[in-house]
Amino acid sequence: MATRKDLHAPVRVSSTLQREFPQMERRATEVLINLIRTDSLVTTALSRRFRRYGLSLSGFNALVILRQSSEAVNPHEIADRLLVTRAAVTAILDALEAKKLIRRNRSGVDGRMSLIVITDAGKKLLDGLLPEHFAAERAMASVLGSNEKELLISLLGRLQVHLAAQIPEVEAAQS
Repeated sequence: MATRKDLHAPVRVSSTLQREFPQMERRATEVLINLIRTDSLVTTALSRRFRRYGLSLSGFNALVILRQSSEAVNPHEIADRLLVTRAAVTAILDALEAKKLIRRNRSGVDGRMSLIVITDAGKKLLDGLLPEHFAAERAMASVLGSNEKELLISLLGRLQVHLAAQIPEVEAAQS
């Protein structure tokens, strides 16, 4: 019987499957399956934490983008940085605005466009949340040494550049 620890061990693809599908590169499949599983575990852990503060993961990330900016931010830029559609960012911003964590200001250049700023309430929420968040990030990555973290960042960066070049929508969203 599989233990809980076994359920979170890295996925390995059986050689039987590889024999049945010779076009499969076993290690490539294992890399992608394990990336997806890791993303799911991290996303689940972060989402639970942010829900306690009434935020979604995307809402938290939008607030961080705004907190780091010294100027009002165009919603399209937020969408691009979150890798979400413009419609999705509208829903994210609507939820944050309803909680008075952000404010939409009309652009002085183009009155049809709004620019987004974080409110004092949004800053206060992040100021309370970020220390806990950074501690959780540190704990999640604590199994890796400093050199391993650097290597993982480098490898993931290479993979991201490669994938973005193959998917025009992703490349366009990041430019």
